[in-house]
Amino acid sequence: MIMKKIFKFGFIALLFSVAACNDATDIVQESELDPISAYKTVGHLQSGLNGVYAAYGPDFGSNGNGDAIFFNDLFTDNMKKGSASSGQGSSEYNFVLQPSNSTPESIWANRYATINRVNRVLEAYNRIYDTFSDSDKADADVIKGQLLAMRALCTLDLFEYFTPDYTNTAGPSVIKMDFVPELFVNDTFPRNTVGEIVAFMKDDISQAYELLNGVTVQGNSMYYLNTNVIQAIEARLSLDTEDYARAEALATDLLTAFPLSDAATYAEMFAGVAAPTRGETIFALKRTANDNGIANNWYANTVTRDGSPILEASEQLLNLFDDGDVRKAVTFVPDDGPTGNGSDFDYPINNGIILIGKYPGIPADALVNDVKIFRASEMQLILAEAQARRGDLAAAAASVQAIRAARGASAGLSTYGSLGVALEDILLERRKEFAFEGHRYLDLKRLGGELNIGVSRRSDDAATFSAPTDLPANDYRFTLPIPQSELNANNLMVQNPGYDDN
Repeated sequence: MIMKKIFKFGFIALLFSVAACNDATDIVQESELDPISAYKTVGHLQSGLNGVYAAYGPDFGSNGNGDAIFFNDLFTDNMKKGSASSGQGSSEYNFVLQPSNSTPESIWANRYATINRVNRVLEAYNRIYDTFSDSDKADADVIKGQLLAMRALCTLDLFEYFTPDYTNTAGPSVIKMDFVPELFVNDTFPRNTVGEIVAFMKDDISQAYELLNGVTVQGNSMYYLNTNVIQAIEARLSLDTEDYARAEALATDLLTAFPLSDAATYAEMFAGVAAPTRGETIFALKRTANDNGIANNWYANTVTRDGSPILEASEQLLNLFDDGDVRKAVTFVPDDGPTGNGSDFDYPINNGIILIGKYPGIPADALVNDVKIFRASEMQLILAEAQARRGDLAAAAASVQAIRAARGASAGLSTYGSLGVALEDILLERRKEFAFEGHRYLDLKRLGGELNIGVSRRSDDAATFSAPTDLPANDYRFTLPIPQSELNANNLMVQNPGYDDN
């Protein structure tokens, strides 16, 4: 895992990135200032928490290499080669997935490095908590609640990408990391079981909820972890582990606090402004000028035809949207090329260029946007699936139709004749709703096997990279390989099935 090599890197990376945060100036490299000296006050703990927020990066990456948001759509059926491409992303698009690929390396290292930061601040919390006044203890507890919530979220990411079977409690998952490893010690750790990792996440979720219950964190800003976000994390976990009753209860509760946004508000949520409308956003990552630019995953310069698009949206994805669906105008950039007028979606006559527009940049930085992690629409579709699973197909259809109505889309299916039909429609709606938000690969992993739906691209989309059109459901590549760096550093690590010969 992140064993000696990556743990050392994770801590050093923490120090450098934290130094870039306005409020995180008290943590320095351990060789220069030991943790006992670095952490003495609640303010120091807050600085450490700021570094944790800065570390988490599903949007990290650029120029054909990236983390979860880059990978989910490229590896599946939502993208194709861009007009300015020099081959970036071609390996993943060709279903080449190996332990040395950038995406498994990025997800594994980033989540464990973030967890490492969490654990270091928690260690300091435990050491200095009894020295605080009652007021400081209350503030420290709010910090601890956020730290535990972030550890649960990072562990959930690792669980989803690297666990072959979410429901086999005795099967292999990832490494439970609830401690600070000793520096310069060659410790190695085996994979924990699914049951152990699920219990670990549930315990963090429970503790975090208890610490933050009744607390308004940073004015209930969408950029901070609070009880609503904790419920969203648990709802996603409950869906993964097939606890549909719990998933339905959590989603229902969250939808009371975060109703679906209408079409106008939805557009404002993704607008290229420094302070976008919150709308139905439950949790987002704040990105400002000079931060990592999410659109840099598929553009070199700006979100325009002249901005060197190295990756574009697939025509198959574009054709799923009605003209009246606000998501079409948000997800894609209307063509402004030689024959376009700024509202033209008839892309085949314009050299097939289909620009991704969901992240249009902010005035201060053409590629930077906030990153939506949880929105009400995810809770709505969790609700729909839970309803379908318990046999209430009419309620499930109504829940899906509520999203379509909110977005101005056509009605779609009004009734479901079977569970399979319901799940296929829910999968379709998830594809449209969460395009370029980091869901498609995981959705096909979780639902594709049950429905016998894998990747099935249009031949003209696939041809842009001379790539295969199809990846069958239940293919071993719907679980990421354990990264090569981990295998090299950890002799107790076991590779996921299918990758042993790579």
